[in-house]
Amino acid sequence: MRSGAMSCRPSPMKSTNRWSKTMPEPVVKTIDVPCDQATAFRIFTQNMDAWWPKDRHSISAKTGDTARSVSMEPRAGGVVTEIGHDGTHHHWGSVREYEPNARLSLLWHINLPAEQATLVDIAFEPQETGTRVTLRHHGWEAMGDAAQTMRDGYESGWVGVFETAFAEACRAEAA
Repeated sequence: MRSGAMSCRPSPMKSTNRWSKTMPEPVVKTIDVPCDQATAFRIFTQNMDAWWPKDRHSISAKTGDTARSVSMEPRAGGVVTEIGHDGTHHHWGSVREYEPNARLSLLWHINLPAEQATLVDIAFEPQETGTRVTLRHHGWEAMGDAAQTMRDGYESGWVGVFETAFAEACRAEAA
């Protein structure tokens, strides 16, 4: 971990079927965006509500509604929260590691108990014409028998959220 980085490490996760079968591979998505590292990092962490597709990828969306907001407290130990269409607060996860402009790691458990958290790691690397952003979603063993189904859902879900919505927000900022 870099000097000055903060960490909030989780306790070991429990899973009844952890070693009973092969766990699914991580979901990995990589995009190149036309803005610098600091801008891409800020958009992801501090402007989440502006780019997250709340009408399609939220707890509220499951009932046909649009969440009021989605936010992340940009610090180790911070929380990721949805405020639902009805004002209900939904805890999606927490910030495990926070290295400004370089990387962050999230414990991710939307609508699930914290014991079933998976990990979402996002790295921001400088490129000649912008920033390469890589999202790696792993730790499926926490899901037990539902691991493959959950992984498959996130494989397609991150396309709309990360590869499309986040990338568009970065392009708009650079324009």
